[in-house]
Amino acid sequence: MSTYETDLAAAKRSRTAWGCTCGADNPATYDACHDCGRPSWTCAACGTVNPSARSNCNECDGTMPSELLGDREEGFEMTYEEWIATQVGPRVVGGRYSHGDAASAYEVLAIERGPRPLGTWPVWDITVRYDQDGRETTHCTGWDARRDTVVAQPPADGEADEWCYTADVVAVDPDGRVLLIQRRWEPFAGCWALPGGHRDPGEDSKAAAVRELGEETGVRVAAADLTLIDTYNAPGRDPRGQYSTDAYLARVPAGTVAVADDDAANVRWVELSAALDDGALAFDHAVILHAASRML
Repeated sequence: MSTYETDLAAAKRSRTAWGCTCGADNPATYDACHDCGRPSWTCAACGTVNPSARSNCNECDGTMPSELLGDREEGFEMTYEEWIATQVGPRVVGGRYSHGDAASAYEVLAIERGPRPLGTWPVWDITVRYDQDGRETTHCTGWDARRDTVVAQPPADGEADEWCYTADVVAVDPDGRVLLIQRRWEPFAGCWALPGGHRDPGEDSKAAAVRELGEETGVRVAAADLTLIDTYNAPGRDPRGQYSTDAYLARVPAGTVAVADDDAANVRWVELSAALDDGALAFDHAVILHAASRML
């Protein structure tokens, strides 16, 4: 039996073991979780050991003193800076991330690492804007690799020439109408555009096209039913930098209902001829529509 197992068994017999938010149990003498490495803190009022992800004591609801967090003299294995780095994770200002469900994608507006004045909580703040409704909020939610994911990461310093990859969909019904969305966010906020968006890490362009079409309009298609129109990467096509998009044609049944969601403020079906005459479409989507019309 390992030292950890021996110590944990003794702690459980004496009812002093503490449970981390990752699900692992730890001996009271451990100042960081055996499984995930998160530090712990000891309540000054009742002596209960608590995981650092909790700001209030499990036993008496006392608040963790911010001056104790990460203090090596108090026996913690991580400094405050090291602990904050684990909480922030890969998040940086300007990046987009998700808590794991359709309504939880957000953009990081600011990260204030603190610490705050002694005795106050939270000891650090992150300000975000949610994609779904534009709501801005400040909180101290830590990064959890089992749940949180990177949606889009801005280029690091010196990496301004890196490419971003997206996918767009020309969805056409048997009546010759094309589906457009009204963009909720900049760039081109309020303008009409094709459904589409960034490719997630590890996602190919067809999968991104299917996902974005579903998220923004509720219209579901199979990846196998998409036909590539072309790849568009002309300089200046996107004001945010160097963007390359794969545009796909999708034929959908008559009467297909579309409902705006996610990054789309509104949706509408438009006669393809009318859409081609609309000189105010976002990005180079008019060029993509002309190519799609030639295919049709």
